[in-house]
Amino acid sequence: MENSPIMNYIEPKFEMKNDEKKNETDLYMYGTVGGSFWFGGITSREVRRQLSQIKTPVINVHIHSNGGDAFEGVAICNLLKNHKATVNVYIDGMAASAASVIAMGADKIIMPKNTMMMVHRASSLVYGNAEKLKKQADTLAKVDSALIESYTSRFKGEQLELERLLDEETFLTAQEALSYGFCDEIAEPIKQANEETDEDDDLEEDDDLEEDFFEDNLQNSTVNRFAAALNLVNEKMRG
Repeated sequence: MENSPIMNYIEPKFEMKNDEKKNETDLYMYGTVGGSFWFGGITSREVRRQLSQIKTPVINVHIHSNGGDAFEGVAICNLLKNHKATVNVYIDGMAASAASVIAMGADKIIMPKNTMMMVHRASSLVYGNAEKLKKQADTLAKVDSALIESYTSRFKGEQLELERLLDEETFLTAQEALSYGFCDEIAEPIKQANEETDEDDDLEEDDDLEEDFFEDNLQNSTVNRFAAALNLVNEKMRG
């Protein structure tokens, strides 16, 4: 665990966009899986509400998340599986922990070359006596069984190999995810539309606004570092 890469705070984004020309719907799931005191989360309740409004035959789900609540991930995975539309999942950056479980609900998973997926066993922070710790350990073992079932339908390999990946909290490149069956297609990195818009807006900025721009970024970086620390603590208390 201590050798795992540090995952930065991801700005929450949960929104639905309809593409009338293609007759497809884009659903963006960025941020923490599950409700959070500090941050807006990706919840099964909100996903169910959004899915109930979608009438297009194709749904493109875009995921960028460090994970969160394990059972919220399982619930969202099942909601995607049971929807009548064809569900394509695009990993826009990271699909870690519970977010990787969500991806398993897709008919097709696409990962650009520069994205990653992380799978691991459920974890939790707990305080108490020996009996309480033992009870929590038993509960986590049951959660692990539920998570393994979510991966099994896609995994190309033996059960022991899957359990080894979970034991080692494995970060997978797109190519590695493809080899294990956790994605179906590797795509070229795609520039996000909002990034292109941001660049256009930057070009239109006047030179006299540059000082304010850098001051704002300095303040935001401090806020983001604080948010990242809180996010890591929050996610460690989840799956």
